[in-house]
Formats: sequence, structure tokens, C-alpha cells
Amino acid sequence: MLAIRNANLGVFCLESGVGLSIVDYRRGTRWTLDENSLVYGDIDNAGGRRARLNPLTPVKGEIAGENKLKLTYGAGAGVVNMIYTLCPDYVEVLMPANIWEETGLVSLPGSFNPTDGNKKHIIPIMQGMLWDGRGEPFESRFSEAAHHGFTLAMFGVLGAKGGLLCAAETADDCLWWLGKGERGRTWCANLQVESLGTMRYDRRVRLYLTEPSIADIAKTYRKRVMERGRFKSWEEKIKERPALKRLFGALMCFIGYCQDELDYAEECRKLKAYGFHKALIYPVRFNTYSKDFLMGGLPPINLSEEAVQKIKDLGYDTAPWSWINEGLDDGSREMRSRFRRNRKGEPILNWQIDEQKWYQCCSSTLEDYQRQANACRFRDMTWDHFDVITCAANSECHALDHKNHPGRPLSKTEDREWIRKLLIAGQAGERPVSSENFNDAYSMEYDLGSVKAWAQYGPWEFWPIPLTMLVFHDSIIHSWWEPHNYNNRFHSRDMKKYQYGGGRPRLMAAMDALYGCPPDVFPFGAMYGFTGRGRESFVYKFRFEDEETQLALKLALPVARLHERTGMLEMTDFKFLSEDGCLQKTEFADGTRVYANFGLFERYVEGAGSLQCESWLAVLGDGTILRGDGA
Repeated sequence: MLAIRNANLGVFCLESGVGLSIVDYRRGTRWTLDENSLVYGDIDNAGGRRARLNPLTPVKGEIAGENKLKLTYGAGAGVVNMIYTLCPDYVEVLMPANIWEETGLVSLPGSFNPTDGNKKHIIPIMQGMLWDGRGEPFESRFSEAAHHGFTLAMFGVLGAKGGLLCAAETADDCLWWLGKGERGRTWCANLQVESLGTMRYDRRVRLYLTEPSIADIAKTYRKRVMERGRFKSWEEKIKERPALKRLFGALMCFIGYCQDELDYAEECRKLKAYGFHKALIYPVRFNTYSKDFLMGGLPPINLSEEAVQKIKDLGYDTAPWSWINEGLDDGSREMRSRFRRNRKGEPILNWQIDEQKWYQCCSSTLEDYQRQANACRFRDMTWDHFDVITCAANSECHALDHKNHPGRPLSKTEDREWIRKLLIAGQAGERPVSSENFNDAYSMEYDLGSVKAWAQYGPWEFWPIPLTMLVFHDSIIHSWWEPHNYNNRFHSRDMKKYQYGGGRPRLMAAMDALYGCPPDVFPFGAMYGFTGRGRESFVYKFRFEDEETQLALKLALPVARLHERTGMLEMTDFKFLSEDGCLQKTEFADGTRVYANFGLFERYVEGAGSLQCESWLAVLGDGTILRGDGA
């Protein structure tokens, strides 16, 4: 038996390289490596998503220096080395570069099981999910973001007496592998993927042993984010950009992509009269390369400077729709010179509305364009909203004629740096910045990320949890995807294990209060959707006076007032208070406790009273009780 150990942790395996385990001496728990999760795959030119997974074959284990254990695995005609380094409170696993050149992905290091049972997975899909292994067999490989991908570069596992956090130290070229086998085995593992065709740099993950709670997993990851220098608090951000103060207590106010016949300023006055003294109105204009396109038969929204100024005079903030990560092929050399190219040198089709097709643009071309746009056509904006730039943009570019990577392809690591530069350009010195999808890779550069699942529990396989907010509540807002508003029933999707969308105002308001997030309503305007016949589009509209809009606004107002109190605070704890998961509690740094009931019948909260179906209440630090009905 080979062993490395200190006062807190021990790592053990046989000299044959099998039987690896990590012992947590403080909690008396042991975590064993699931050797069925040790895999490698070939290069598939699809980022590892379609590569066939083959088992890694243990060759040997050996002590490789003080506090180091080296494991060697066979991977077809090559080998993979993994070096475990024991540190005071974690284990780092290194996979050195320059492994067999035909290897396209490798599990690093694999999935771990608690020997004390009660295994549950903490998965950062959207706001975070808790999965106890229920449901039918499946296998999925998730990239970062992209609505259903990983929003944090980590995952966790809970046992009866302890927890394990896996934090990816190298997260630019990786996938997250989750599944359940026919016999009930479950796993979650990090898959490191080739970069520009090879495993050309060292890969690392860290394994931390924690208390057996969602909050402790999250706080351990938060600590690591801070150690990396990738955390900036609201206080720090506001010192640099005072305009960020206006985010707290505001209504997220989506008004559709399409130009309507409304007097938008007059509609905003109705919101002001209703009681919303702050609102984030978007989009009021489209920031795109081409304006000559239709959505559902209508052109993009394009409010005049005069109309925008009237909205700003109400104390409201306005943002464009910065949709520059892809462009229509207008046949021009200038447009085509922006296109991202795949490994075959082809432009990449990314979006289609009716017969109109948009192609991906290389992120290295975006920063300069955005700075010029903000200085000219969008100088009257007070915040900036990007389409999918933090959602689905991080990728390689194999064009060889782009001025910022001439004669060579652009790696994902370089691509990420260009995205960060773009987000900083969006700040224009002082503005808040938002983008589709919460993605902690950009935690220092933007302020609002979107996409959340509905808070549904009981028999549902994946249970949403406020994982992103336990880590980043005092740094980033987690909002709903733009069309997923309290009153917008379109665009919802059933993912079988969970659902996400809009049009569930009571449930969504209760979740926003619990999470300390702003409310989201589509109070007026025009938007497009798809008919279901290919990419054929149609238009739908909302009006302030609509019954569903009025209900949404009624539920949103107390959430906005609560967010003004809690929005800048650290979320310090989260707990399920019922076996079915429907009764939950969060706590914030000032002592505020928020309770939410997502069940179908009334619950009772000790010291606060009854809580109706799909409702919330908050107990402030001074004992004052606020309720979702505004009472």
C-alpha cells in the first residue's frame, strides 16, 4: 500500500495503481475513486462531446517525492500520468502536458464515492442543482454555460458525514461528465479536453474535503475563487463604478426585441406611478452589424435619443441589445473577415430566424467594435447588455487572417481573455454590464448573469439550489433569461429532470426573494418566438394593463423592495426545511432570514407564521417581517 498523509488528509493506493482513496481524518470519512470513471477519448473536432470514451488502464503507482503520489494509466498506445500532491487542506491532481498526441480528452481524475453512503451530487447547472441519484439511466457531457452547462468551475458530492468539492484549476478546455448507470451507479467527473488538437499544457483540479452541507461546499469554492484573485465585491465594484448602486431594488424590465407602436416613455411612467422607483429597461436599441432584418415580421427595437432621455429622466436605466458575437453574411469582405472559423476553415452557422442566418464572429474582433459603438451610437446608454457572449462564445478560432492572431489559430484560453476585454469595453468606464448566462469565468468583468430553473421539488430529479448566490451574491446578480419573465409564458422548456421558463409569477417571485435577486417582468412591448415549423417566427405582445402583467407587477414590487435591502449582502447559508424540499430558508450577512414555500399546501414557519403555497416571507435583522403580498 502506498500512502501520503498529514494531520488532516491521507491519500492511499496499491502499487498496481488501483484502489485509490482519500481519507478525511477530521470527519472520519473515506472517499474512493470510481475506477469506472477513469476514461480517455480520441480527438473528435467537437470539443470532446462526441468522442468515444475508453477505460484508462492502471499500470502502476509510486511515491514521486514528498507528499506526491504518481499514478500511471494506459491510454491505448500511450500513457497518462496523474500526480496527487497532498496539501494541508486539499489534494491537487496534476496531469502533465504532452501525453499521447492522439488523446482528445481525459477524466481528471474521475468520480469519488463516500464510503459512508447517502451520496448526493451538487451540480452547478444554472443556479445549481442537488441530485440524489433518482431517475432513469443517462449520460451527459456538459460544457460551461450554454443554459444547461456549468455556471461554476466545480462540482460537489455530499456523504453522510462529509463532503467533497472538485474545483477545476484549468477550466478553459474541459467538460463535466455526469451520469447514471443501469445498476444505479452515479458519477460526476471533470473531463479535460485537447486544445488546438493536443493536450499542450498541464491540467489541474483540486479536491477539498468539507462538511456535508451545500453551504460548506459553496463557501469552500468561494474561498478558492478569492485566493485566485477572481472575486470583486459590490463595495469594490461600486467604488470603481458608482452607477452600480442603481441595480439594487430595481425591476428587471424586458421590453422585447421588436419595435412596437407604443410610446415607451409613457409606458415607463406607468411603472413609476405603480411604485417602481428603479428599473433596468432593455433593450431600447440594437447594437448589431446589420439592421436590415425582421423578427416575426417586425424590425429590431430602435428608440430615439429623445425617447431614451425621457425614460432616463424617470430615474430608469437603459441598455442596448449588444448582439455582436455573430453577424449576418451580407457578402462584404468586412463582415466575412470577422467570422470565426472551425478547424476546416469554414464559417460557423450559429443562429437563424426565418431564412436569415447569423455566423459566429471571432471574439478578438469585438472589443474595438464595442468601444466605437459606445462612443457613438450608444453614448446615451447607462448600462450594457450582451447577448450570448458569456453563454456560448468561448471557443477556438482557426481563421489565419485575423489581425489579433495572424497566421495561427486562437485558443479558448486566448478567446476568454478577449471576451473579458469586451465586457470591460461594455462598462465604458462606469456602466453596469450584463450578459446571457451566469458564468463565473467573468466574475470580475460583469455584474449580471442570467438563466435559472424553476424551483420545483418533490418528485423532480434535479432540485434547484442557490449555489451561484452562496458563492457570488455580494458580487454578481443572477437574473432570469431575458424572455423568462414573471408574466411571459412563451419560451419555457421541459428538460425532464427540471423545467425552466417564465409565466410562473408566484413561484418565480418566491425564488427571487429567497435568493436575494431582482424581480423580472415584461410589462409592455413586442417579442418574437418560433412557431415550431423550423425557424419560422411569430410576434407576441404584452401591455401594462393585461391581467397577467398586473399580477406580475403586484408580486414583483415587494421583491424589489427586499432586494434593495439584501442585494449587496453575502448569502451566508441555505437549508431545506422539509423532506420534500419545498420549504427552504436562506440567510444573509445582516441577519435577514428569508423563507419560501414552493409546495402545494400551506406551511408553518416557527416564529414567523404561516406561509401560503408559492409565497415567501423575510425576517429582517431587527425582527420586522416582510411578506410577498406586500403586507
